[in-house]
Amino acid sequence: MSANIKNKIINCLIGLCVLVVSTTIAAMLSFNSGKEKGKVVAVDFSTEVFTVDEREPKYKVMPRELSNYICDMSEELGLDSDLVVAILMRENPEFNPEATHRNENGTIDVGMFQLNDRYLWTEFKNDYWFDNLELNPYNWKHNTYIALHHLRYLQDKFKIQDDVIMAYNGGKGAVMNGTVKPSTFNYLAEVKNNLFLLKGSE
Repeated sequence: MSANIKNKIINCLIGLCVLVVSTTIAAMLSFNSGKEKGKVVAVDFSTEVFTVDEREPKYKVMPRELSNYICDMSEELGLDSDLVVAILMRENPEFNPEATHRNENGTIDVGMFQLNDRYLWTEFKNDYWFDNLELNPYNWKHNTYIALHHLRYLQDKFKIQDDVIMAYNGGKGAVMNGTVKPSTFNYLAEVKNNLFLLKGSE
């Protein structure tokens, strides 16, 4: 085999290796690239049903893996896990990942944290989700991931806990404009009562 042919083969192999490495790195960066308002944490979206998690759960009223997942992600995002659970207890007391609720305005709240479909496929997906991963709001991990990232965004925006709770229920615009509905004030009272019970049980 001539030296010329050997050089061509070597160059082709080098080029192939460079292509494989660069493609792998690009894929990893794409998956791990967070959205502007989101915070990327180590997550596993492969499990759609509750499985065994040997750690002792902080919140025994819910499935063990859900409790541990909320605690882990809350710690990563700087959220109070008690507040997260207080909201979840109001939104979905049965912890049913397939729960749906039709609102008077025609929108639908879906999944574990009852994410509103008006914002789910636009603002929430664009701000908190991954470009190369299909979103399934009835996958409890997907739903929880978005809900907690949205709570982190609201926490950064409003600072005050009551405003965060009301914005989660009634929308950030209502809080900013001072047009919070009576139903949202009722929601606030229920969540704060849940929070009081959770804090008192520690």
